[in-house]
Amino acid sequence: MHKKTTAHLRYLALIALALALVLAVAACGGSGGGTGGGSTLELTGHTPAANASNVMLADAITLTFNNAVTAAAVTPSTVKVLDGSTALGYDKELSADGKTLTLTLTSAPASLPANLTVQISGLAGSSGGSLTTSFSFTTAADWVMLGDYVQADSSDDSDYPSAAMDAAGNLVVAFDYGVSAGYRIAVRRWNGSAWESIGAPFNSGSSDNAHKPRLALDSTGKPVVAWVEYNATNKNNVFVRHWDGSQWIPYGSSDTALDLTDSDSTTSPAVALNGNDEPAVAFVEQSTVSGTTAWHVYHGGYSSNFGWVFNSNPDNHTAANDALIPAAATNSSNQMILAWVENSASGKGIYVKNIGSDSFLGSGPLKHADDNSIPFMDMELNADGNPVVVWREQTNGSGIYAKYYDGSAWQNFGSSDLVNASGYHLAMALDSSGYPVIAYSASGGANTNLLVTRWDGSAWVALPGNVNLDPTRELYEFDCVVDGNDNPIVVWSEDDSGGYVLHAKRFNGLAK
Repeated sequence: MHKKTTAHLRYLALIALALALVLAVAACGGSGGGTGGGSTLELTGHTPAANASNVMLADAITLTFNNAVTAAAVTPSTVKVLDGSTALGYDKELSADGKTLTLTLTSAPASLPANLTVQISGLAGSSGGSLTTSFSFTTAADWVMLGDYVQADSSDDSDYPSAAMDAAGNLVVAFDYGVSAGYRIAVRRWNGSAWESIGAPFNSGSSDNAHKPRLALDSTGKPVVAWVEYNATNKNNVFVRHWDGSQWIPYGSSDTALDLTDSDSTTSPAVALNGNDEPAVAFVEQSTVSGTTAWHVYHGGYSSNFGWVFNSNPDNHTAANDALIPAAATNSSNQMILAWVENSASGKGIYVKNIGSDSFLGSGPLKHADDNSIPFMDMELNADGNPVVVWREQTNGSGIYAKYYDGSAWQNFGSSDLVNASGYHLAMALDSSGYPVIAYSASGGANTNLLVTRWDGSAWVALPGNVNLDPTRELYEFDCVVDGNDNPIVVWSEDDSGGYVLHAKRFNGLAK
């Protein structure tokens, strides 16, 4: 009896020891290194991956757990994103089941590329247990290439890019493209990982050279392109085509030169779409008005009922003065807003006109100083339908200037209209706040730099880094847009060892 009792007690002791060992293992918190009672908390997946490279700052950081966590448990102490020893700010979002945590950075590293560490320290699970772990990744540089080049073949010259963002957030670019038969208009789309062609390169004739396209996207994201085409008989003429989903087709039954007189040279087309996706077009044509020959701005539009209709009277402020480089946009009332540079006895100035109301905006032309030349200008409409204009001015002073129309008068961004004192050729886009983002070229010695500056609501801020690949190479035309996070994308043509090669870069900025 005594021996049987002793064996029984030993058996109970072994069971108690085994149970204690199980409880001790459970309290360790599993592979994540957590501590505490209840279920373990483990990090079962994350993006970016550990040691990933070329990560965009706008890309979300996602953390997936085996068990739920609460929003209250995610604090700057329990979850950090570190740039060295500096904690970066972030917005957090938890999935409905509490198992996926998404972090979106709200502050940027001191410089790029940067090695960032996601550090989790004692993050508590809803069912008990906690987690301590970390992983690191490397961001991309300030500017990130979209493919190696835009055109299908880098040995064929490409220039005069015109860019736009479609509703899906994809960049679309129209440009002139040198093929064996001459220059054609090509349109390509960045699908997020590669460039793809939208149809084949085109023009209106089998041998005429096509140049200087201007691009607009309709409400479904289909491109519309206006361009100039040289013809030995009729000089330069303006044409427009649109993509119907399978091919490039003209408006109407055939390609129609939109010039008022075919034999008059025409250039610098601008295109905008109204609320019905019908195109409005402007261009400058060398014509004779009241006995004086000058470059005049003309506008017109297409409708399915009437075809192409153009106003035979020029829009120039003064018909005897030459007009240059028009820019066009359409407001929510389907009124075309037209801007252009016009010569005068006191130098060049910029006129902006509401075509729908046949009225000039503001009193007198936009310019910084008399007797200055204005070789480049751009215009966009903000969310209120009011124009924002930027321009390059030179002679008595060299600089980039900007103004916006407030509905009754032209206003500066800040205390002055001056943006940058050393800019040259430029292109502009407006961010979601209606603030201008300006790409411009600036020369210094043998170098030409493609730079970007933006208005942040209180000051002009120069974005870090140089966009073009090699400042010692010749820089040609460029355009600028912003993506859904208000980060600029610049498309430009650069002399890559003797050829005109088109490239595109996106700024590595935060998500808005």
